Amino acid sequence: MKVTPSSKVVGDLALHLVGSGVSTDEFAENPAGYDIPESVIGFLRGELGNPAGGWPEPFRTRALEGRGDAKPETPLTADDQAGLDGSPVERRGTLNRLLFPGPTREFLEHREKYGDTSRLSANQFFYGLRRGEEHRVTLAPGVELLIGLEAISEPDERGMRTVMCILNGQLRPVSVRDRSIASEVPAAEKADRGNPGHVAAPFAGVVTLVVAEGQKVAAGDTVATIEAMKMEAAITATRGGVVSRLAITPVQQVEGGDLLTVISVVSTEEDGPQ
Repeated sequence: MKVTPSSKVVGDLALHLVGSGVSTDEFAENPAGYDIPESVIGFLRGELGNPAGGWPEPFRTRALEGRGDAKPETPLTADDQAGLDGSPVERRGTLNRLLFPGPTREFLEHREKYGDTSRLSANQFFYGLRRGEEHRVTLAPGVELLIGLEAISEPDERGMRTVMCILNGQLRPVSVRDRSIASEVPAAEKADRGNPGHVAAPFAGVVTLVVAEGQKVAAGDTVATIEAMKMEAAITATRGGVVSRLAITPVQQVEGGDLLTVISVVSTEEDGPQ
């Protein structure tokens, strides 16, 4: 599926609002109060151009309030220019990397780990092998791989299963991690919405912390980033203070509402604890 950059922005915002349980009226009333995806912020700054008739005000100004300065433009490197001037395949790869760095990085990591899975049909990719059926995968013109599923073992203590497959008539064992097996992971701590010092995950995704315990932050500073559904958004400090606790590991899968960090207000000897 292909989308234009502006269509991706619309999709990112829609996914964010639905995942956070925020209505369009609530967002329009206080757009600066929500951590919206970076693609939306860049769009409102005009990074993809300006619409005919200009931007709706005062919504745009309020939505960008407190977001910090725009990222400086990065000039094309010699390698970038060479890629844009190269073959259609090189140009496409360069444009993907420049326009969509996050999804392109995930795509390349996937291909490095699993190979070129575009050779699989959608049915094979999403649903896997089915016992008693022969699956044909075209590796190249005139080159096919015939795959059959024979048996699946019980999981071991690590959640690994041995899958016995027939590959072009040869019986092969393949070790596969069964991610449906529970690993006794304790329940995540939830943020207290009534506590302004609690920073919560706005929706489910992979969070990367960018602050350390004891670090001073100001209201609106980025304390983490979250990636989900091929979009990335900044998670900002709800108030100024000191990061007194990190509730998750530096990179962790979370659910919406999970506690990420705790920010305590800095106290002085004159004022006493706050």
